[in-house]
Amino acid sequence: MKDDKFFWDYGKEPGKVLKENYIKDTKELPLVSIITSYYNSQEFMWQTINCVLNQTFPYWEWIIVDDGSTDANAIKYLEDVEKIDTRIHVYHKENEGLAKGRDYAIKYSKTNYILPLDADDLIEPTYIETLYWTLETNPEATWAFTNSLGFGKYIYLVDHPFNSEKMKTENQITATALIRKDKILSLNGYGVAKRYVNEDWHLWLRMLARGDYPVQATFYGFWYRRKKESLLTRINDTENKENKLRLRDLKIEADKITKKITPIIYSRISNTSIEKLDYEQLNWNKTLPITNKENVLYILPDTGMDKKIYKSIKKESACRNVTILTLQNSEYSHYALRQKYEDFATVFNLDTFLDEKYFLGFIDYIVKTRNIKKIYIAECYKNIKILEDVSIQIVNYKSSKIKYKLSILKYKLQHTIIGRAIRKIARNIKH
Repeated sequence: MKDDKFFWDYGKEPGKVLKENYIKDTKELPLVSIITSYYNSQEFMWQTINCVLNQTFPYWEWIIVDDGSTDANAIKYLEDVEKIDTRIHVYHKENEGLAKGRDYAIKYSKTNYILPLDADDLIEPTYIETLYWTLETNPEATWAFTNSLGFGKYIYLVDHPFNSEKMKTENQITATALIRKDKILSLNGYGVAKRYVNEDWHLWLRMLARGDYPVQATFYGFWYRRKKESLLTRINDTENKENKLRLRDLKIEADKITKKITPIIYSRISNTSIEKLDYEQLNWNKTLPITNKENVLYILPDTGMDKKIYKSIKKESACRNVTILTLQNSEYSHYALRQKYEDFATVFNLDTFLDEKYFLGFIDYIVKTRNIKKIYIAECYKNIKILEDVSIQIVNYKSSKIKYKLSILKYKLQHTIIGRAIRKIARNIKH
């Protein structure tokens, strides 16, 4: 969104800790297959593991394929990983490269949805749940992805709208997305690409050439780890002979895209008031395990600059599990306070991944799956019809545009040369 960069905190990487109350195996059939091709990749995998276990949607299986690792410690590490959770399955094969490793994992998958995830990248806790419902409510779409960010050696936010024409010469999106398995199999998988080719980009191009289209969920759900030198860095070396072959092969697929493909990009704004929306129920009959704490839900316009309600919700989270749903389309940042809320609550900005006609259905879904007994709802939404057996309390929510602009001004002043110098001096004095 417009002002995300002014509020984003790169220090809040998901997976730094494993939540004490993470949802363990429910013994239900999985609905999403996470696939990872692994080659001596144990260095950062602990954080990726935490990200997967911390998911708010526990109906996954994780298929990890050891692609001929040569490091004995790396192989032993995978043996320990498989013991962590019964949803994790490890397979071994000879080294054939990332694409073949993913195809091997897909062969063992039991679900209709595939989620490629490298062993050092990170996903936000709501990543799987959000994209699952994005594809479920857009049945004609082939894959769904979120805005992303780079972290590590380089830091940046990626929120540009998907453009099929630009995809012909520039891979705009990451490999990590939720993809319909039958669509991958109908193109004979990732392994069609030569080993020196960006296999994910190659797949996207082949899908676009066929007329397939994606859905872009506009929250930052994926963290791409940028290291000093990576496989992508090496294959992008313009002096590399293989890079010339790579560009040739990619151009062959790009040239097959003969028309512009129109994606779905959220938010899709309508002029219909939330009280008058049609109710589209989500097809769901599962309930998450009941926790020791009571579960409460807040329905707010946005996670804006209302510090008073922020402090109130934070206080409530000490003894209750808190879920926050926001419904408002905004030209400004959803991240004014979202990352701060996520320290103690689960947050869904509905307009970033759903059509408005599903908002009420998703509220119903959250109430039932989380066993919600009490809802706090902003006064502007007090006429929304909510389940009758849930206690409703109206809260006064105010999001000040003045405070919002002042926060941006403060950020800009802090990041001027003088501002950075002052902060550096202050740190030196402190130490």
